[in-house]
Amino acid sequence: MATPTEPFWAAPALLAAFIAALGFVGKTTAELILQVRETARDRRSRLTELYALLRAGDAAYSAQRELVKRLAAQLRRRLPETSSLPPGVDRLFVAIYAEMNEEERQLHALIRAITVHTFRPLNQSLLEWLRTDRFFRAAPPSHRHLGKLAVFLAQLEAHLVLWVAKYEAWISDQPEHALVFLADEEKHGVGFPKNGVFILAKVLGH
Repeated sequence: MATPTEPFWAAPALLAAFIAALGFVGKTTAELILQVRETARDRRSRLTELYALLRAGDAAYSAQRELVKRLAAQLRRRLPETSSLPPGVDRLFVAIYAEMNEEERQLHALIRAITVHTFRPLNQSLLEWLRTDRFFRAAPPSHRHLGKLAVFLAQLEAHLVLWVAKYEAWISDQPEHALVFLADEEKHGVGFPKNGVFILAKVLGH
């Protein structure tokens, strides 16, 4: 037992308890630090996944756009009467679908395949990403680092929901349709929001 003149920590039992308490606090602090780091890694991993999906979409859009320009030019060159059609490549393709030759049909099929087998799964993956996000979409627009990203994600979800709806009505049983646009001459919805890759790259520090 500690004597009145001995400091309280000199008692072995109290000293052991004090050391144990320090160890518990240290362990808890270390666990919290590890948890914070793991959460940060998980969030960065999710942003990297979204970044990859958006980059893939950009690449697919560029490839499809070149095919669309090529097919439209061929049709207008071969069929001068198409100049009287209303503006819009999708309208052009639908109107001339029955008159396309073999080469034009192949181009049309490639354009449609990108819509069906590239854009559709990409957009479904983007929607799944958005529906499982519980952090980034919740950031207020005024947030210094995540505000622009939160606004972009809200706009992206609105676009994707409408895109899926038009796809189901436009593509499934109508082979003459090859494209699903929302912000074209038909004005069927809101277009894909701009600068998503740039915003994400900035958040990721690329």
